[in-house]
Amino acid sequence: MNRRRFLASVPLALLYARAGAALAQTPPAADLRTLADRKSFRFGSAIDPRDIADPAAAQIYIDNVNSITPRNELKWNATEKRPGVFSFADADRMVAFARKNNMRVYGHTLIWYRVPDWVSGITDAQTIQAAMNRHIKQVVTRYKRSIDAWDVVNEPLEYDAPDLRDCVFRRLLGDDYIRMSFDMAHEANPEAMLVLNETHLEKKSDVFEKKRARILKIVEDLVAKKTPIGAVGLQSHFRPGFDQIDPEGMGRFCAALKDMGVGVFITELDASCHFLKREKGFTPASYAEIFGDVITVAAERGDLKGATVWGMSEKYSARDEKDTDPNAACTKRVNLYDENNDPRSSVDGIKRAIEAM
Repeated sequence: MNRRRFLASVPLALLYARAGAALAQTPPAADLRTLADRKSFRFGSAIDPRDIADPAAAQIYIDNVNSITPRNELKWNATEKRPGVFSFADADRMVAFARKNNMRVYGHTLIWYRVPDWVSGITDAQTIQAAMNRHIKQVVTRYKRSIDAWDVVNEPLEYDAPDLRDCVFRRLLGDDYIRMSFDMAHEANPEAMLVLNETHLEKKSDVFEKKRARILKIVEDLVAKKTPIGAVGLQSHFRPGFDQIDPEGMGRFCAALKDMGVGVFITELDASCHFLKREKGFTPASYAEIFGDVITVAAERGDLKGATVWGMSEKYSARDEKDTDPNAACTKRVNLYDENNDPRSSVDGIKRAIEAM
């Protein structure tokens, strides 16, 4: 008998009785942090200084995550605006917040193509290598006891191409600047998990498949040289209606990394509603699939070290920099809670993914 005929044959009273018994036996749904802790899973979010200053915003982090990623406060533009002059006030406050609330801290980021003008203006290899070494040593050493994972090199490839990005580090040091960065970070903190962070590695397209292949080749070369790379970061900024997750391609990629002894992090998971009109049938409930599926594929096929969303509540978020229409229905990146601090379907998607681990 098929399910429809079976249900039709059962008296309604009996169905209601069974449903009530099932509900009575089902424990209350755990909040995200409780669930992540129970599964010994690192679940985090990007955070900004204003989130710590606002008690309501801060409480959302305390209730939901066991790890935080300072969004901008550890980048070169924030920590060393002038040569050899370091500033850590905002980063220190975030680390103190994490320590007070028993959270881990994920460092973002050491080497990126967006740097202060004085760095991009360097013209010789010896000077840029010395600047890199000083910067990495100073930042990583300062937080040696507080930050246990780092995006060492962020976005080494072009945004929508598999080519290595033309940045000051590569121009002066060649492709080997990536290996050098990891070696410098490892020397500053041999215990830290060191990560290569990149865009579009979880999405479907011929170009993104080529990006996955290029990153795998870079990682293979680093491993062959015994470079201390622990994981690859999949940023996972989704544009529903424009981007689609590629479970098969992403799965092969994560499995290939695992075979090399390299893990994966989901590092910047969020979504945008700017492209929704391109995707028929998409509803707010579909965010659960986006957020849940990317974590599930990484966990099932790779060695998933943790997942981080790129913000918690849209109420406290900055407007999407791509949005120029103040009256647009979508003005911010979609996170876990909306403008009223009500949970989006993305919360349920993440819960299901973590619960299944």
